[in-house]
Amino acid sequence: MRLVYSIALCLLLAGCASECDIINVRDHVSPDGQRIATVYGYTCYDTTGYAKYVDLHRTGKKMRHPGNVTVVGPDDVVSVAWASLTELVVSYCYGVSRPGPATTNIDSVTITFKDTPELRGTQQ
Repeated sequence: MRLVYSIALCLLLAGCASECDIINVRDHVSPDGQRIATVYGYTCYDTTGYAKYVDLHRTGKKMRHPGNVTVVGPDDVVSVAWASLTELVVSYCYGVSRPGPATTNIDSVTITFKDTPELRGTQQ
């Protein structure tokens, strides 16, 4: 009987395994061309939707997963825009209201976060 349960468990776990992919990659190059802010989705093809990540990296370097700036959930929206050579503005709209991240600095770039309700309903 243990053998039957073991085989059933293995089949169940194998059936739940799925591949995940990075999708909807959007690069935003800084005005001086030295850095790239990448917004992308990460999906495992389930019914919950997918998280969106933001990664800041130097031009010529590979994007990292998970991103080093922020992540938002399946019901949230995020977009980025360069305000200057050294300032990145991350606009977000959460599906469920909660406080946003604090201003931070990565690789000499100041990153500010802006709650932007008008993004609601967009596919960013």
